[in-house]
Amino acid sequence: MPISLDWTRGGSAGAPVPCVICGKPAICRSPAGKPVHKVCAEAWTEQHSARKAVA
Repeated sequence: MPISLDWTRGGSAGAPVPCVICGKPAICRSPAGKPVHKVCAEAWTEQHSARKAVA
């Protein structure tokens, strides 16, 4: 099941800068203030959650 992050209370936007995951310009900011596409963050979270479940 795909992970869907809710940034309605913590996400923001800013000038386009490289996404910390894919490197393409992103205007989204994570709740921690990092430039990242929401879809990149969701994919990263899903991949890392799967690794923990296996371990």
